[in-house]
Amino acid sequence: MKKITLFTKSTILACFILAATAVQAQIELKVQTEMSTRFNDVNDDGFGVTVYDYYDFETNSLTPLESDAFMVQANNNNGDVAGYMFYDEPEFILQAAYRMNGTWNPIGFTATQDPYNYDENTPYGISPNGVYVTGQSNIGNDYGSFLYNTQTDELLISLDPQGEASASYAVNDNGIMVGWVDRPDSGGTLRVPAYRTLDGEYHFIPEGQLPAVTGINTISDINSQDVMVGDFDLKPFIYDRATNTFTSFDNPGGADSAAFTSISENGVAVGFADIAFQTRDAIIYHPSLGEQPVFLKDVLIDNGVDVNTADGLLGTAIAVSPNGKYVTGWVNGAPPFAEGWMVYLDDLLLGTNQVSQTTTAFYPNPVQDVLHLNLKEAIDAVEVYTVTGQRVSNITINNTHTEIDFSNLTSGVYLVKVASNGNVENLKVVKQ
Repeated sequence: MKKITLFTKSTILACFILAATAVQAQIELKVQTEMSTRFNDVNDDGFGVTVYDYYDFETNSLTPLESDAFMVQANNNNGDVAGYMFYDEPEFILQAAYRMNGTWNPIGFTATQDPYNYDENTPYGISPNGVYVTGQSNIGNDYGSFLYNTQTDELLISLDPQGEASASYAVNDNGIMVGWVDRPDSGGTLRVPAYRTLDGEYHFIPEGQLPAVTGINTISDINSQDVMVGDFDLKPFIYDRATNTFTSFDNPGGADSAAFTSISENGVAVGFADIAFQTRDAIIYHPSLGEQPVFLKDVLIDNGVDVNTADGLLGTAIAVSPNGKYVTGWVNGAPPFAEGWMVYLDDLLLGTNQVSQTTTAFYPNPVQDVLHLNLKEAIDAVEVYTVTGQRVSNITINNTHTEIDFSNLTSGVYLVKVASNGNVENLKVVKQ
């Protein structure tokens, strides 16, 4: 039941009255029936993009792209979209482009690129504020990343200083581009998760350690708190740049390999696990679900939702909305022809759909120093976690009111787990 509400001191009494009117969360899965409808991204409104269409979860409808656009890769909450336009349609030469305020704009090429000699800019991501578009570029046989500023129209091609190939898959409002950089290895190259800051510096994670296993080894996404996700040595990871914390997770269900592909602003990470040859199943992680990632289909089944795909699996989860309520991807099969799916989780991963007679009042949010908690019944324990699942506070008490010290914590989003009378509520708190 929906239980978490933002309170001030003057509304604590009202929250207990409103708790009686809470309703059950509505969790839903919608699977497309048409081929080539795999999803690439989704925002907080359930507005998603496939390769060739826009999608509205509420109406379960697909709308073709505008005539001046060709394909789409990413979107944000402002309605901005990154994708392709034609540079030379008769020669079928594409260019990176973006849609802002309903209008598509070409990104073009740098003076050192020759689109008629196979130089390309492949768009993969757009920042939440719409300022940056990023992806992979090449100048001849040199492959790197590009960063385009929609405010200044500056197109930057970034090549690895050591001359190896690289790529960027996502960018946040701070202009941090995430992806991978190749490094020489015996008999070939070793792909290393890396991010690039606006000063032009490349940073490998985890610091001082290269992968031991040749795999994808990439940073797939980054949120506005500079929390990144990807895979390292065939296992999914979360990296918090603010605290320099690298957390590697186990592969669920004995899978051979797994990777996170996307992370929300409140720490919901999604991705996939390789469970058999050319067979994947979508995974999801959030501290409210446990210490390790789990299969998304199991979460849905546990909440009474049938997974009505051909093989009973969800294949690849490619994106989660910034608020953590929508997850999207495609079923198993060749990605260019695969059917897409989208899940609405409501407030499941904030713990607000639990059947409980306890409602927690908490204020202020955002918090600077002290977070106040009030319940109708005695609080048994309070735990505070980072979005990477690291516990930073654990308090055992027996009172209906308590205060949690946030003054020594770094800025970011935290999950506060409140236990009372056998019930647990998960509160999302922002530390300024």
